Amino acid sequence: MTDTRINKISDFLSSKGEEIHSACDDEAAGIALAQELCPGKPYCSVRQWILVDLDISDDKKALVTEQGFQPILLYAHTVVTDSARRFSPGDWVRSTLLVERKSNCLFETQNSVYILLGTGSRKTAEPAVVASIF
Repeated sequence: MTDTRINKISDFLSSKGEEIHSACDDEAAGIALAQELCPGKPYCSVRQWILVDLDISDDKKALVTEQGFQPILLYAHTVVTDSARRFSPGDWVRSTLLVERKSNCLFETQNSVYILLGTGSRKTAEPAVVASIF
């Protein structure tokens, strides 16, 4: 990994970004909403989350949207609960592409719904930078 990429990762993780307040501070209410709006889909509640607008060309954005996705993914520093037990409490998580945001506290991907607890942020980053975080 180059020093430039390491610097970009560090900048991404440490920069403030646009602050976003979730409509969901209560995890139990968020879980109930996720089960109501996305029945049968595994849920994962997270804190210290970042909505990542991918810095990609207009052509790539068009390809993504043609496939039913938005060029946005979720990175969260802290997993609270994962119904499918893919992640342990305290783990970090990076989602796949967004299908739909629901009620300002749910981030739905093709296979999961993430419950955004508390305050998070929104940032723009190159896909390679986000993919390099581990």
